[in-house]
Amino acid sequence: MNNPWRVALVSAVLLGLTVGLPYYAISFFYDYWETGFGWSRSAIMLGLPLGTLVTLALGPLYVRRLSPRHSITGGSVLVAASLAGFGLMPPNILAYYGLWVLYMAGWTFAGPLAHQILLTELFAEKRSSALAVAYFGISLFGALSVATLARPLTLAYGYQTALLLLGGLIALAVPLSYWGLPATEPDHNPKSTPAPVPRNRAFWLLLAGTTISIAGVGGISQHLKLILREANYPTQSRLDAVFGVTVLIMLLTGSAGRFLFAWCVDRFPKRPILTAAFGLMAGSMPLLLVVEWAPDHLPYLFALIFGLGMSVDSLLLPIVAAEHFGSRSLAPVLGIIVPVNVVGQTWFPSLLTLLWSITGNYTVPLLVTFAFILTGRFLLAAMPPPGAVRHPAAETSPAPATR
Repeated sequence: MNNPWRVALVSAVLLGLTVGLPYYAISFFYDYWETGFGWSRSAIMLGLPLGTLVTLALGPLYVRRLSPRHSITGGSVLVAASLAGFGLMPPNILAYYGLWVLYMAGWTFAGPLAHQILLTELFAEKRSSALAVAYFGISLFGALSVATLARPLTLAYGYQTALLLLGGLIALAVPLSYWGLPATEPDHNPKSTPAPVPRNRAFWLLLAGTTISIAGVGGISQHLKLILREANYPTQSRLDAVFGVTVLIMLLTGSAGRFLFAWCVDRFPKRPILTAAFGLMAGSMPLLLVVEWAPDHLPYLFALIFGLGMSVDSLLLPIVAAEHFGSRSLAPVLGIIVPVNVVGQTWFPSLLTLLWSITGNYTVPLLVTFAFILTGRFLLAAMPPPGAVRHPAAETSPAPATR
């Protein structure tokens, strides 16, 4: 039998390769496509949300019907192929959108949903710590994606070759997932099928709260380099360097914060911890509004504060869902909420692009992001305590007590 902690470590590397590395590295190339291909910013930012349309069909229907090993292995192939395709594509916007569809199809199968289901089933106890270990891979590989990979490879070989090499690196996830994950198959026994999703008040508040808050985080992640670009750095090289260090600090701080958050929620009441984390994210927004005052220092301070706050985003959903709905309903709950979260995370940056094009700067987009993050916290705070709403899954598989 596989050691659960060994599986968590393998998940960390796989999530780093298939989620953290491409998600944060691709945004490094947005301004290269803007200047090199002559595409508009709105056209470039539309690629990711168009790709998420795939998740609406594939996520709930197919990921839960495959074993984690098969799902993640196949998805890794698609993610690696999409990055290599970005390096080979001609200046054709339709080819660009097609590659985003390929990328998001791979992300759907190899991304967080399959790992969340696997780890929440393997860990009845210390679930928060196991998820923190796995999501550390996203932060670590994401932190290194620009400063140590995308930027130096672009300087040495050009951005197109850099994308090809990144695709080759991501392909290492294919053999690792095949041999490193349990060879389990999904259970199709009708007597043990998951309970229906309890469509109660807690479910709708969790769906709305996590989607809105994750949308705010996604908006910052995708627009960060473009926001920094408006600080008028003297050269492209200096902009690339500051952006790389900013992402490095943000995600490494997020990694440390994630372990701290996991340790705290296993021991203390969750609500004050969540409030503090959301407050850090919202409180860091003003720094981006005045980044031109100290362009060589303020981005790093923002990264430190925002990174610590965003450490809750990936752990929040599986922990709260398991607590409220029990293990039997966990997979179908995640199968609905995760794809909706992804839609919010990827379409919200396009809304920010629209606001930027109307206003001519990032002041209004950042204020809207601030409002989204706070609204997400208020919705989550309105959730009833676990056990306050009765549903079949809870009667069959009681949720752990909350302190």
